[in-house]
Amino acid sequence: MSFAFTPSYVFDGSNVDNATEGYSSGDDVYDTWGIDEIAIGSSFITLYFTSATTMSTWRNSDRSVQFEYTGSGSKGWEGTYDLTSDEEYSVNNSFNYVHYSTSDVIGSISAGDAFADDLSSNGTGSSVLNINDLG
Repeated sequence: MSFAFTPSYVFDGSNVDNATEGYSSGDDVYDTWGIDEIAIGSSFITLYFTSATTMSTWRNSDRSVQFEYTGSGSKGWEGTYDLTSDEEYSVNNSFNYVHYSTSDVIGSISAGDAFADDLSSNGTGSSVLNINDLG
């Protein structure tokens, strides 16, 4: 499955950036994995799940995703990355979310910062990122 990350909220700061998109029934990411929000920021990539069950199912299978820049040119953060327990920064079982460290996933602090900045500076309602699930 592939989907465009199209933020409905962004914060484009000088040192901190964040882009967030919410999902609901009828959206593939919601219907397939039970993810109702994805937030990508300078520090964390956070997946919010609809229930403890959907979060547990996600966490119990090794995941690889491809981040693909759809704007002009290429970006240093593009590539295929793991979202496994090794990359988890924290897990909240009360509110059903998983924080992944952006720098651990992308590979460096500067690449993680560039990733978050590219998404947030693009603004709301449009996308420069495709997220491709590789299982």
